[in-house]
Amino acid sequence: MTRAWRRISAYGHDRLATPEERRPAGRLNAALWLCGSLTLLLILPLPGTRLDRPGVVAAAAGGLLWSGALLWLVPWARMPRRFFHASTVLLLVAVAVLQPLTGRHDSPAHEFLWLVLVYAAFFYRAVPAIAYWIAICVVDAAPLIYASEAVEGNLPREMLVIVPASAIVAALVFAGRELLVGLSRQARALEREQRRLAADQASLRRVATAVAAGSPPQAIFTLVSAEAGRLLGADAAAIGRYLGALRLHATGVWAADGRSRTAPGQVHELEPGDELARVHVTGRPVRMAEEDDGRPSMTRTLGYRSFVAAPVYSGPSVWGVLGVAARRARTFPPGAEDRLREYADLIATAVRNAEDRARLHRQSGVDELTALPNHQAFRERLQGEVSRARRYDRPLTVAVLDVDRFRELTDEVGPEEGDRAVAEMATRLQAVLRDEDVVARLGADEFGIAFLESHRATALLAAERARQAIASAPLRHGMHVTVSVGLCDLDAAQSADDLLRRADAALFWSKEHGRDRCWVYDPSVVRDLAHDVRRLDAEREQGLAGLRALARAIDAKDPATSEHSERVAALAGRLAAECGWDPERIERLREAAALHDVGKVGVPDAVLLKPGPLDEAETALMREHAPLGARIVCEVLDETQVHWIGAHHERPDGLGYPSGLPGPRIPEGAALLALADAWDSMLSPRVFSPARTVPDALREVSDLAGRQFDPKAVRALEALHERGALAPAAARMHRPTPDAPASRAA
Repeated sequence: MTRAWRRISAYGHDRLATPEERRPAGRLNAALWLCGSLTLLLILPLPGTRLDRPGVVAAAAGGLLWSGALLWLVPWARMPRRFFHASTVLLLVAVAVLQPLTGRHDSPAHEFLWLVLVYAAFFYRAVPAIAYWIAICVVDAAPLIYASEAVEGNLPREMLVIVPASAIVAALVFAGRELLVGLSRQARALEREQRRLAADQASLRRVATAVAAGSPPQAIFTLVSAEAGRLLGADAAAIGRYLGALRLHATGVWAADGRSRTAPGQVHELEPGDELARVHVTGRPVRMAEEDDGRPSMTRTLGYRSFVAAPVYSGPSVWGVLGVAARRARTFPPGAEDRLREYADLIATAVRNAEDRARLHRQSGVDELTALPNHQAFRERLQGEVSRARRYDRPLTVAVLDVDRFRELTDEVGPEEGDRAVAEMATRLQAVLRDEDVVARLGADEFGIAFLESHRATALLAAERARQAIASAPLRHGMHVTVSVGLCDLDAAQSADDLLRRADAALFWSKEHGRDRCWVYDPSVVRDLAHDVRRLDAEREQGLAGLRALARAIDAKDPATSEHSERVAALAGRLAAECGWDPERIERLREAAALHDVGKVGVPDAVLLKPGPLDEAETALMREHAPLGARIVCEVLDETQVHWIGAHHERPDGLGYPSGLPGPRIPEGAALLALADAWDSMLSPRVFSPARTVPDALREVSDLAGRQFDPKAVRALEALHERGALAPAAARMHRPTPDAPASRAA
């Protein structure tokens, strides 16, 4: 019995717990008083009613005063529950008093008991509602005590109906209120969950955008720490990189109050069994025990009582950890580990991208043919050496070597043999120079040498040895070549650029005076010629070579896209020729087409190689490759070529990306590049799409003319097909499969 009563007592949502509930409950309570008082006044003039008029008038006046006080004087939002009960009990007492004054058992006042019943069932919990129901039944049956005619009349029979009926009405109202409250709470919970998911998505989108844009790792680590900490309501958040199993290097730190208990760059020594050490060992998320379980805990030592961490992977191994901490116990809800894991995946992508960029940067500083530093790397090294030489008053001389009549040589033996000859010359140069001297390939037929700690006379002797080493013996196939050399030292130049420019001027003087000789820059003899154009051409050539290597590396990630960029460049050139472009403009389009997918370096492999449809977030990441590619090539290609690459996924119907340009605003080169890219993708077998036949692909392209593809470009493609100019490209494809879906790239 006691257990049942406890269940009844605890049943029902908390009532009158908030100002939003107390305010309408109080006003309705006042309305009950006002309604009863006004009803009494309206009863007075009615004929045939047995009333104690002085008593009724007094009761009505008192009720009006009380209802006015309840309406205008009582601050219901701040009133305690007992005041509500007091006003409701007084209402029952008033009805009990009014019954003998307004007709005893025939009194209309007892009808107000139903209003009190509904009010109590709606606004009070189970036990008070039951008490009010009992009191209402007692008040309704009170005339049986003081009115004999009530006993002899219908009141006893009416009570047999009123008692169970009132109980059912009260139960219905009570259950309806519970249902409404439950639905309201579910709606609020759903709204909170939607707001949480929106905040999660916005936060992840900010981090993903920073990762896709190639932001520095440290900036991404700091951003992730702040986003994760704020999103989970933490007091602190940090990213650490493991330096072995028991050492952790803090790389990104955030604190809500701005006073972090660890600093970026700090290395922490962990103990076996520590939460952070367990992440490294198990590779799974961990959560600190709410109560001290006796295990070592660095975060507990720092004063935190709640902690959740997720591992950050780099390939198959654990690279580091992302953790959030709070000073209060039980701060982080269930599922916090999964939310951290999403950030950890983005950190892993940032780490992988940073490693790829570092590797590409190292590779971009090396000439592929000779394995020597390229022009950019040589210039950067020279700037450092000039600064050091100036600081310590050391000598420094620079030489520029150029192969005489190299174009004639390559025309005679072919470009491949010409490349082999250049590689052999690089080997000979390294053999006769000191280990401390820096040798680089500055252009197709040009080398640079930095003679460290060498005056011009010493450097001139070394340059003569290098010149003779190349000229003294034939290269492959009996080829005899010579080189012209120009030198300049720090006495005649102020900076690395001055050294290169004036050594280049001395080289030009050597060329003008018979070739196969060395000349030292002297302002009184050598004209300081402006060779900025030659230098820019060399830099551009080196930059193009590096970007082409990057594009080939991206294509090689998937066997199905191998040589994709080269095929697209070739087809785009043929389409441009069909449209009547001049040769110089066609060549510029081929250059841009060969680099059109270079922005995919910012797309994670998991998205780039996904064997199925992309979700919304992955599609957004993939769509970033066009503008990112335009930013990557902007320092090497001209502005028009950059626009071609940035807009090669725009569509005439305005549904393309990244800008949704309509047909008239899409550059013609971008339209030709878009068709060439889609055509190669449709005829190539992919993991998510088998290859199409040429007729099927042509039909689809024609159907999409004016919507996805420029009509002029489509007509050029159809003209090439009619002349059989598409056959070589199609022949290189794998066996086609009819009725395959269009490719992701298209």
